[in-house]
Amino acid sequence: MRVKETRDLALIIVFAVINLVFMVVIGQLAGLITGIPGINYVFSIFYSIIASIAWLMYEGRRWRILAQGLLFNSLAFLLVPGRRSPIVIGAILNVLVVDLVFNSLYGSFQRKNKLVWWIFLAQIFSWATAPLWDVLFLSLFVYGLETVLRVWFIPVMSVMLPVMIMEAIVGSYIGYKIYRRVEKLV
Repeated sequence: MRVKETRDLALIIVFAVINLVFMVVIGQLAGLITGIPGINYVFSIFYSIIASIAWLMYEGRRWRILAQGLLFNSLAFLLVPGRRSPIVIGAILNVLVVDLVFNSLYGSFQRKNKLVWWIFLAQIFSWATAPLWDVLFLSLFVYGLETVLRVWFIPVMSVMLPVMIMEAIVGSYIGYKIYRRVEKLV
C-alpha cells in the first residue's frame, strides 16, 4: 500500500469512530435526557466539523467519503439502539452521492483556491438531502409515507432542517479552519 492510501485508511477509521463515539455519547443522550424528538439534530454542527475536516483531508480522492460513511453507519447500525436499516441505507446512499459529485468537483475548487466553498457546498448538500433519503426509505420499508411525514418529517424537519443547514455552514467553516491548521502536520 502506498503511504497516502494507508494514511487515508487510518483517517477513515479514526473519523468513523469519532463520529460513532459522538453519536453514542452526545447525540443519543440529548434525546434520552430531554425526551424531545429530534433534539439530537441540535448537535449536527459537531458532525459537520468532523466531516469537514475528514473530507478535506481526503483531498478529493474517490471513495474515501463513502468508505467513512459505510464504516460509521455499519458500526452505528450494530451498536446504536434505534438505528434502523432504512436510515442506514439512506445515509450510505447520501454519502455515495456526496462522494461522486463533490470529489468530482474537488480539483476545480482546489485550483481556484476555493476549498472553503467546496466544503460549504458539500456539507449543505449532505445535510439538506439526508432527511429526504430517510423519508424515502422509512416510508418504503417501515411506515407509510403519510405516517413518516406526519410524525417525523413535518414536525421535526420543518424546525430542524434550517438549523441543520446553518450548522452545516458554521461547522464546515470551523472544520475548514481546523483543517488549514493541521493540513501540514498530516
